[in-house]
Amino acid sequence: MDPEQVRDVKGSSVPVVSEADMTDHLRRSGRRVVEHRGRYWEQVLPGFFRPVHPLARLSALEATRPAMGCWGFQACLTEEDAHQANGAVPMHLVSDFDALDEESLPQSRRYKLRRARRRARIVELTGPQLLQEQGYPVLRSSLERTGYGKLPTEEEYLAAWDGLGDPAQGIVVAGLVEGRLGGYLTGYAVDGTAYVRDVVVASEVLSTDVSTALTYEFIYACRRSPGVTSMVHGLHAREDEGLCRYKDWLGLPLRRVPARVAMVPGAAAVIRRRNPHKYYRLTGRG
Repeated sequence: MDPEQVRDVKGSSVPVVSEADMTDHLRRSGRRVVEHRGRYWEQVLPGFFRPVHPLARLSALEATRPAMGCWGFQACLTEEDAHQANGAVPMHLVSDFDALDEESLPQSRRYKLRRARRRARIVELTGPQLLQEQGYPVLRSSLERTGYGKLPTEEEYLAAWDGLGDPAQGIVVAGLVEGRLGGYLTGYAVDGTAYVRDVVVASEVLSTDVSTALTYEFIYACRRSPGVTSMVHGLHAREDEGLCRYKDWLGLPLRRVPARVAMVPGAAAVIRRRNPHKYYRLTGRG
């Protein structure tokens, strides 16, 4: 491992990019992004769009169908237009970083955080070498355990890290257990909001509580980042009671942000019948 591609996480911060910068990054990654009334929207499902900055507060005039062939969209609304919301985005949203100051944490959380730091070295990765050499088995182990997400090919995985260092890709906080990669968290920031993209931990190192340390070190990196005032740690996975309890224990509150949601006639009923939990995350209803 090249020591120049690893640095102490205590000095880490999250680079903040604009919606336009994030749009350029997503397009380079092959994602479909469109501009509509001055805002940028990403296709997150075939024909379904969400702003590239998911927590961006759009006006009611901006939160309208962003593209031809769009069968649905979801967008958070400004406080002024919140009364026009017909749904919500249920997410784990931290807007008070001071409440998660380490000295203010409950004793059980401080204990697990200290234990994780004893058992794992938490660092920021500034280059792709470690991920490209050791990351794929960690991802495979994590996906096999959780059942969430699709395992890319090894070639796709390796290529995905070539752009590490692009501010729009954000940062990678990693946990080294006995000198090897045990897990990592990826996150980025758009305007004033930071987002956890992925938390990937190998099953064999779960007992080290490295996931707790990764989450808190990312939170502290957000606190050190000028302009970052909130952090999102994923949508509400209500079907995974264990994950919900864990996020509640971490101190990541569930918030329902007023949103406008639109779908073509019949689509909502089909999604709700086939996958009620996906319908809930798309609409905040049911």
